[in-house]
Amino acid sequence: MRYGRGRGALRILGARRGDLDTFEWSVIDAATYLLDLALGVGAATHKDWVLNALVDDDRDVRRDALWEVRARRWVDSNSEGIDVLAVILDGISEVGQVAFGRHLAAITHRNAQFIGLHLGAALFACAPTLDVTEVGRAAEVEASRHRARVRGLAVASCPPSAADIEDAAERAVHSARLRGTLPGQVGSARAEDLGGWSLLHTLPRSRSLLTQASPAAIALAASDDPTQRETVEVYLDAAGRANVTCELLHIHRTTLYYRLERMPDSVREALADGMQRSTLHLALKLLRLWEEEEAASAPVVTVPFDPTRHHDRLGA
Repeated sequence: MRYGRGRGALRILGARRGDLDTFEWSVIDAATYLLDLALGVGAATHKDWVLNALVDDDRDVRRDALWEVRARRWVDSNSEGIDVLAVILDGISEVGQVAFGRHLAAITHRNAQFIGLHLGAALFACAPTLDVTEVGRAAEVEASRHRARVRGLAVASCPPSAADIEDAAERAVHSARLRGTLPGQVGSARAEDLGGWSLLHTLPRSRSLLTQASPAAIALAASDDPTQRETVEVYLDAAGRANVTCELLHIHRTTLYYRLERMPDSVREALADGMQRSTLHLALKLLRLWEEEEAASAPVVTVPFDPTRHHDRLGA
């Protein structure tokens, strides 16, 4: 069986069209799409080319592509506003990511238009009215079909005044990585809602600088008692409100005060000073960010390739 046209065609050995399921077709479609982008022939349409050009290395190409997307109202028929959605996947190949992206665009009824792979993420052009939560659920399901997982997902706004989507793409990918690194800390999927987290992510990884800025944070990180760091961090997250802290930690007020009184001297001094207290709070978050990034960069154990599951009939 032959899929595609010309040099970009992919030959499927020993299979008829009816023999292949949706998953297999999505992989075939991704392979021919990549061949088309590389060779200039195949299954990709003009629209695919223009969407992919949104992240071209050439600024003029990016600008021309965005002009055409807006002029043709491919993303939002009611406005020129565009959001860029970034999805970072673990445990999946380049072809798998493209298959994921193209099929996700299809099952969301093109509410998320697949742009391509850029900065280590699958990018989509979306209308500002997109339900990110719903698309996130669809992305989780689609990723599981590829034996992969969504590590991070975020969306950034590209205003009508922007000449290209590069800045929005960078903010979306940056935010997706941050959400993947600190899933319990960063709630909103919108890059514009990150606030201080976005600033923390730009700071240099320097433990000596952090030690100088907040000795109290280093003391808590080095403590043999993990409850000390947890107590202080939750207490600062709760803006020093004892009742909220106790509720979050599931402890009595007297237990909280007992823990705070037994903190290292540097920590008690920091909690008693406004500037030091704010610096301690930020330093603890920065430490957590570094720790989660290190954990996320550890080798990922993936399921061994099983040629009998889907791919025994695929050849090129």
